[in-house]
Amino acid sequence: MNSLISLDSRAGSDIAKLTDFDQVLSKSGLNFEIESVRPHTPEGDEVNNKWMIRRTDNHDVLGIVGNRYNTVSNKSMLKPFHSMVCKYGAKYENAGMVDGGARCWVSATMPEGFAVDNRPEDVIQQRIMAFFTHNGTSKNAYFSIAHRVFCNNQLNVVSREASKSDYSIRHVRNWEDQLLDAHLGFENALALHKEFEYTANQLNSVPMTVKEMRGFANLVIAENKYASKSKPGEKQPPIDKDKQERKLQRLNNRREMLVDLFTQGAGNKGESRWDALNAVTEFVDHHNQISRVNHPTRGQVHAEKRLFGNLFSGNGVRTKQRAVDLLLSTSTFKSVAPCAV
Repeated sequence: MNSLISLDSRAGSDIAKLTDFDQVLSKSGLNFEIESVRPHTPEGDEVNNKWMIRRTDNHDVLGIVGNRYNTVSNKSMLKPFHSMVCKYGAKYENAGMVDGGARCWVSATMPEGFAVDNRPEDVIQQRIMAFFTHNGTSKNAYFSIAHRVFCNNQLNVVSREASKSDYSIRHVRNWEDQLLDAHLGFENALALHKEFEYTANQLNSVPMTVKEMRGFANLVIAENKYASKSKPGEKQPPIDKDKQERKLQRLNNRREMLVDLFTQGAGNKGESRWDALNAVTEFVDHHNQISRVNHPTRGQVHAEKRLFGNLFSGNGVRTKQRAVDLLLSTSTFKSVAPCAV
């Protein structure tokens, strides 16, 4: 089971044995400082309404922001999270960054989880993650991640209440406010995990056949990026039949892989909508973009970007949430013909 402990052995750094805050920063590579400097035009003139956010150690530029942006160090970002980890008896697990530190994360596992009803061996571990950026594009937030131990699937516990786990550090005035906001964010993230426990058991209580799984899979992989982007009345470009056939084959291959994972995926029985959800999460977390992740020189970079896309933003997290929404809201899934492009 050791291979299932970390989020992804190819992404970030293993900090599972660390308890000291400074060691966590150092081992994860998050012990760098940042600064804001004025950018200049090619002619050498200063741009007075923008700032470049860059690291002080290597001068890598992490983002361009406006005058209202206030830089905050990694240490200030993570100190409240560390306090909550200690208070709740959590254990550090994994930490890393994408794009040289523009986006960063730290994860910790909670001491309690749950087992799915009538499946005592199917254990869901509770993980809390801190997500923060230095590029001015995203909020800082705590996320509750449902971690299925069977196959290390990760599901961001997304709901309409998820915004309550956002916390603000950039605009607070003092340390006490930071700690209070972190406490509230942590508490709300824990509450979202209880919500997911209810969802998991609800899905496990609804039987599902292989035929229904095939219909569900067709809906999940019906990605908008394959739809025509032409406006109404606009002249359509010539149809490339070979390209259409390749797209169709790729979609059908994904659908059949999801069907196989429904019955043969790690811990799955091919019996309920819970198996259907885990087929999707296993595909997204472990099979999608596998050639990039296994690249001999760029593998870690691709793994970190895939992890970020699967947990915080991007096609991965959208696909998982689409699966949850379909399984909770659709009464039946009809097995239809192969996907059309």
